[in-house]
Amino acid sequence: MSPFYSIKTAFPILRICMFLNVVMVACDDLKCGVWFAKSTIPGGGLGMFAGLEFGKGDPLLSAGDVVVPIVDKAIHQPEEHAFLWDEYTWDGRGMFMDNEGVDEKLSAASPGFGAGVNCYMDLVNVKETIPLNTNTGLHRFHDPGVGAFSTYWNRETIATVSISPGHELFASYGDGWFTSRTKYIGPVPLKGDLKRAEILLKKYERRSKFLRDVIKLKKEIIDDIWETFVWKNPWNETSRILFALPRNWEDTRLVLNKTLLWFRREEHSVTLEWLEENGICGDFLTVKNSTIRQAGRGAFARKGFKIGDIVSPLPLIHLPYRRYLDMFEIEVNDYGDYEASNRKRHTQLLLNYCMGHNESTLLLCPYGTLSSHVNHNKTLANVELVWADPKNSNHQTHWLNKSLSELYSTSYSGLSMNLRATRDINSNDEIFLDYGDEWEEAWEQHISNWKPVENAMEYKSAEQLNLETEHLKTEFETIFEPYPRNVVIHVNLAFDGPRRAWFQHWKEGTLKNYIIEVDEYTKKCEILKREKDEEGNIWYTAAVNVTDKSNENKSKVLEDLPRLAFVFFDKPHTTDMHLAGAFRHDIRVPDHLFPVSWRNKR
Repeated sequence: MSPFYSIKTAFPILRICMFLNVVMVACDDLKCGVWFAKSTIPGGGLGMFAGLEFGKGDPLLSAGDVVVPIVDKAIHQPEEHAFLWDEYTWDGRGMFMDNEGVDEKLSAASPGFGAGVNCYMDLVNVKETIPLNTNTGLHRFHDPGVGAFSTYWNRETIATVSISPGHELFASYGDGWFTSRTKYIGPVPLKGDLKRAEILLKKYERRSKFLRDVIKLKKEIIDDIWETFVWKNPWNETSRILFALPRNWEDTRLVLNKTLLWFRREEHSVTLEWLEENGICGDFLTVKNSTIRQAGRGAFARKGFKIGDIVSPLPLIHLPYRRYLDMFEIEVNDYGDYEASNRKRHTQLLLNYCMGHNESTLLLCPYGTLSSHVNHNKTLANVELVWADPKNSNHQTHWLNKSLSELYSTSYSGLSMNLRATRDINSNDEIFLDYGDEWEEAWEQHISNWKPVENAMEYKSAEQLNLETEHLKTEFETIFEPYPRNVVIHVNLAFDGPRRAWFQHWKEGTLKNYIIEVDEYTKKCEILKREKDEEGNIWYTAAVNVTDKSNENKSKVLEDLPRLAFVFFDKPHTTDMHLAGAFRHDIRVPDHLFPVSWRNKR
């Protein structure tokens, strides 16, 4: 939930309620495009499924995830501890947010698709884009809401292949995610393992045909060979290829007549009727700027709801001890390493997206699609929190009786709530939840005590400079006219290679698409030279440190680069979320919903 999101309408017209000036097309019969339901992967918990036909390149929702950086956590909390979000976060370096902190291993919480989608490497059918980084026009000189919501948003989910209704949605976690967890989840097939397993099976089929037709070996004996050396093979517990094969003759014959990829894709599909009975739609919200300025972005209804309707599912990630979100002053020790002092400086921004209770250290962090943008309004609240029905969620009611120590030792999510309409809601209405009296009192106190930080009026973020700066200064020019102290300039390593790789995109005006598609890291650089060619185009020469094959840092000069090769980043701990006075408070769960067994502060 956000204490604080603009709709991108690049969507099939039949899927979205379009805004035509101020007239909203009626869409109460809107079909659900994305469902939450039990995953087809055994032990996979909750899964996400297509409710409509999607073509390659189609976005699956009307807007993308908010992304919340979890900054320098290994420095702030160096002791080993369980932190369930670690199983659901992504590498922040791939989202251009690694400069938020001094620890390069920045993780990013992506409530929605980022946390909800499962992975089967050979069945991956969606990818997620790099989020935008904008703050809806708020400025630290006059807006007390700055720093209270993530500026990283609209991390879209795009179909990478054609997807049929009922197919489970899979994004790539990378092979490393599975190889690092083999001890706990077994030999899950990696990318390419289905093809390797199919080659093995079809090779056996050819050999068995020879044994039947030429050697005249009985079918029962041939089948027993396969069963003994494949199905009953002790290597089944460790071999990813053997693990990828079907486990009975009926399924094996299907694979031999089709392909293993086809078989697994069908195995991980359900009917729409099953989804309607056993799932819950996660596709009835969209996002645009909130009607509450200081809230940034808000969630809006894409269809009408009647009182009592479920507006959005809220599967939950539990954090039994909120102290693991504490942030401290960071110092450099005698060895040149960063370490945290014992002086608390702030709390991770993630706190604002989680729910809690004043008698407990437990936090419950929702990851429903787009529901993280539902804002607080006590007067206009039109939804309420309710515990989910286990039939169409991953909610396990017996967890309500668990102690926090038992929840702490549970390494998967098993709690879920819903947002339920408390009044009739029209399409395009903003969705509001009452965050509770304690949250409102804390916000009112924040407003009354707030004042801008020193030099706030002159502050310019990297976002502003990226929008406003047409021509970049050379390193020599910055001696006399420096950029703001809070920013640093990077070069995208997508341009560390032959010019022919990107030049045609530059000529055709599609260079931004090239940068997104290549999806390379950026590195701090120095601009050595700026030149204008005969046609008036500006080209840059830059020096950058890169890591060679022997893992050594070496300086490299990149020549004839366009303006789009460069991007400003904010220096660590300088963005609004790091401001000492930025608002922090969890959303409060109503007293009647919060179990006594979790109240460890009584």
